[in-house]
Amino acid sequence: MFVRVGEYGGQARSRVSNLLISLFGALLAATFFLASGPSAQAAAKFAAITVDAHSGRVIFARNADALRYPASLTKIMTLYLVFQDLEAGRISIDTPLRVSRRAASMQPSKLGLKPGSTIRVRHAIKALVTKSANDVATTVAENLGGSEANFARRMTRTARALGMSRTTFANASGLPNRRQRTTARDMATLGLRIQRDFPQYYSYFRTRTFTYKGRRYGNHNRLLGRVKGVDGIKTGYTRASGFNLTSSVRRKGRHVVGVVMGGKSGRSRNRYMTGILKTALKKVPYRKRLRLASVAGTPPGYKRRKPHKVAAAKPRKPNIISPNGQSDSRVRVLSANGAGAAPVRAQMKSLIAAKVTETEALPADISNKSDRADIERLQDDVPQTQQVKVAKRKTKRAEPRIGMARGRTWQIQIGAYNSAGEALSGLTKAKNIGLKALRGKKALTMVVKTKGAKLYRARFAGFNRNQAKRACKSLSRRSFGCLTIAPRS
Repeated sequence: MFVRVGEYGGQARSRVSNLLISLFGALLAATFFLASGPSAQAAAKFAAITVDAHSGRVIFARNADALRYPASLTKIMTLYLVFQDLEAGRISIDTPLRVSRRAASMQPSKLGLKPGSTIRVRHAIKALVTKSANDVATTVAENLGGSEANFARRMTRTARALGMSRTTFANASGLPNRRQRTTARDMATLGLRIQRDFPQYYSYFRTRTFTYKGRRYGNHNRLLGRVKGVDGIKTGYTRASGFNLTSSVRRKGRHVVGVVMGGKSGRSRNRYMTGILKTALKKVPYRKRLRLASVAGTPPGYKRRKPHKVAAAKPRKPNIISPNGQSDSRVRVLSANGAGAAPVRAQMKSLIAAKVTETEALPADISNKSDRADIERLQDDVPQTQQVKVAKRKTKRAEPRIGMARGRTWQIQIGAYNSAGEALSGLTKAKNIGLKALRGKKALTMVVKTKGAKLYRARFAGFNRNQAKRACKSLSRRSFGCLTIAPRS
């Protein structure tokens, strides 16, 4: 009897043990389920970076090189290409863009454009900045690229040229696509470059409201006007990406660009961005002269070519290296009043230094005060008069070259620099590659004044359309930035 009780007792203890094991397993499963819920998924999407915009030094980084979905941060690159075409003269601020049936059918957020209608470039820019309209993004892509697929390929090529080594674009809007990937570091690079390369158009990112056909749209970037010094640039959200934001802040000679990707909510993303920007500003040194970096640091495991730094030429004794590698101490960039320009030697005829400014006239058909005020404010950042000055020769005054702005031939621009020395160094490096496409082409240095600062644009002239495209393609393969510029009609 005792033996039987022991046997049954052992079986009871075994059943209890099995029950406890089952309960423990269920508890572990529940814990795993909770851990893999929305909060953990959001953490898996998260990435952030802050960068000193003047030096490119990374202040803070978390998962900065992990692949993420850009969502509507994609539209920063869409706008970068719009600004390229505006500067190259392929479109104007009032060029009408035709809306296709495909573009009109894009998922929200959208402006509600009708198939067959048109939207002007200036309205399209504001719609992308504020409303983040997907129908407008596709319209821009189809008009500038022939198709959205072609435009997306151009976006990716441009990203590579800018140093965004891990970014691939598949559309112009940021709507879900598994092939469209980027990193926080690459987005910071884009945020830096769009400000450096197009300071006259970057002001659009400050637009807080946009009125179109009687309807008013607010900017999705809630940091504008709420966080001191924030001047843009773009928000983004899809279910796969989480809440994204690229932001720029300037305070008392300090300038920081930040990126947050994969936030749990718009509010938490904004709070986090505000915190990392505030911390970064404390770690950035004061700089009297603002200089924007080209690349947001160098990610581990990637070899990126460091930008070539050349000190600006001294005003009294300039010694500028020409594109053919020769030195001529008598060549100097003209001052604003053109005084003291030295004669140019025969072998330096290809080097033309000029002060060129281009302005956009205020359209006459602005129907509401808000649009007019926005455009007038934007024009404050654009040089106001056009003035071309060239060096004088000893006995005969040189004729002004039409190639100063956009002349009779196609041009290519390889960069915009903060000093004449850097611009001429860039031209020299491009020449020294030995490309056939650059043989016999004129080298130009254009000086453009914006907000009291000067940018020196380095260009080559003397191409036809196909030659310019081939030259840019060859330069892009060698890590040069390049855009083609149509002749002035």
